[in-house]
Amino acid sequence: MKRLIIMLGVVLSLLLNVAATEKYTFPNDWSKDALKFAVENEILAGDENYDLKPKENITRAEMAAVLVRLLAARKQADLSGYDDISANAWYYEELSAAVACGIFGGVSATKMQPNQPITREQAVVVICRAFGIVSTERDTYKEFSDKNKISAYARDSVSAMKHLGLVDGYHDGTFGPKRSITRAEVAQLLYNIFDCIADVPGEIPEQGTVIYRGAEPLPEELSIDGALIIGQACDQVTASNWTVTDSLVLRGGEDFSAELVGLNTQMLFCAPLSGTIHAAQMPAVYLWGNETNYSGDAESLTVMGGKHTYNGTTSAAELRAGSLIYNGNANEIVLQASTKLELNGEAATLTVRGENAKVEGEGKAALIMTYPEKVKIDLAYDEWQDVWQETYLAEHDTALEVVQTQRVPCSVWKRATLYEDKAMTKILRILEVGTTVYFEYHPDDRIYVSLEDGTKGWMMRHACGWTEGVVSTDSSVDYSEPIKEGFVNLNGYESKTDYLIWISKYTQKVMVYEGEKGNWNLIRTFHCATGANETPTPAGVFEIFKHTDQWDFPDHCVRQVSVFNGGHAFHTVLLNFDGTFYNRRVGEPISHGCVRLMPDDANYIFNLPMNTCVVVY
Repeated sequence: MKRLIIMLGVVLSLLLNVAATEKYTFPNDWSKDALKFAVENEILAGDENYDLKPKENITRAEMAAVLVRLLAARKQADLSGYDDISANAWYYEELSAAVACGIFGGVSATKMQPNQPITREQAVVVICRAFGIVSTERDTYKEFSDKNKISAYARDSVSAMKHLGLVDGYHDGTFGPKRSITRAEVAQLLYNIFDCIADVPGEIPEQGTVIYRGAEPLPEELSIDGALIIGQACDQVTASNWTVTDSLVLRGGEDFSAELVGLNTQMLFCAPLSGTIHAAQMPAVYLWGNETNYSGDAESLTVMGGKHTYNGTTSAAELRAGSLIYNGNANEIVLQASTKLELNGEAATLTVRGENAKVEGEGKAALIMTYPEKVKIDLAYDEWQDVWQETYLAEHDTALEVVQTQRVPCSVWKRATLYEDKAMTKILRILEVGTTVYFEYHPDDRIYVSLEDGTKGWMMRHACGWTEGVVSTDSSVDYSEPIKEGFVNLNGYESKTDYLIWISKYTQKVMVYEGEKGNWNLIRTFHCATGANETPTPAGVFEIFKHTDQWDFPDHCVRQVSVFNGGHAFHTVLLNFDGTFYNRRVGEPISHGCVRLMPDDANYIFNLPMNTCVVVY
């Protein structure tokens, strides 16, 4: 992206910007230009000593303030539902504004964590939301070697920023999604994105990516070779003869209005707090923000969130989030996630891919195709194809071939005897030096093992070398619902209660089912940590027979203990005695044989009925 040297159109503004930076000392490294840019445009400010603290991690509240300043957002949201926010905090107004315009949300229903460092993936997501950064290349995140650690909600945003060359990973090829991001790195991100930040129309250049945060009306004729983002201070736009070659982003406030009959652009992003937009034929329209009433035709329409009304026709419409009233005709409409569509026109094909999606209206679809099980359709149609039923059964019946288990290999280092029983009274065979055995259970000096041919038996632990470092687990894998249900139903597992639990040692996950033998329905999945190499969680079929509130150890404790086999139990991750985390790791085999869970998940298991069946595989 070409960097414009002259950002402002008048000499006075230039002098003011220079004066604004004179009191600061900037690091003489890669971040110098970006930090100057941030100070000149009042994006970042230093402390009382004019120290920008570029190497410090930026917090969620600070990030919200940066974005709100760029968008000139003022409308406040009600944050009283978050118990970790004070109305007297320095960031309250800006964080409230970020929530109001849909950029920020809480980490839970009651927590915002304003003073916590924002992660790299969170930062990318909120930047993309703020400035309408999208890409049709939605799998570019896979180019990072740690792609499996990127949260599902962040993948589109990471892909877009990567595809557009706005973010790079580390030298080892990772993105580091859960790592914090510094103030200098945020400044560099914004410096990469914007060529100009304009406060009056006369400052808008003819080329580059421009954000306009002023209130003065823009001219009816405008030409930019690049992209234009219009902030919330501008409440009305009339484009009689506009050419914006790449994209136009409308981030208006309440009751925003735009007449865009003379607009020529490739992508139009409509993300006001509320407003009415009328446009000519567009190649691509994105509805974001809170509420837009849009009139005009488009080749493609994408709803990214909010509640919107679309009056027009399109070849392809996709609802990724939010709801849409569609007054018009479409060749194809696709619903993802828990979206809602009111169709008051005709669609050739209506495809529902999102669980709990809902379709209604006075219109009609020639063909409805539903992929998930739980959808609600209240719409006229000619043909309905239940793809879920077809694909579910096809996947369900392959479960026993697909599901894997953890195998802990080690080598016999001196000739040993394999016995049928733990008492070691009946010999099965002699194991020669170099034979590979797989740990199944390690209660004491005697271990239960399996061989390559499937034979299982007992032997002395001292006859084996140390287990190898590579253990067959992959916590990034999550079997589909048909596979999870197929595994327990095809195996014919039964339980004395209405619940059944499967611990998948390979995926390091716990599945909870409700139902009965042959008809178990998945209701919960969560991460766990099973036994380490030397102390694997024993495979088999057990049942919960004891509940204990807490087990204490010399320097830590575990809580919500649900015992299912001897000393093996579900329990929380390791806690300090005050309830804070001592070791919160899950997703890898690290325990002494028990199954560690996050506190909420351990509590869920703790409250299941006694004698619930537990399958470990």
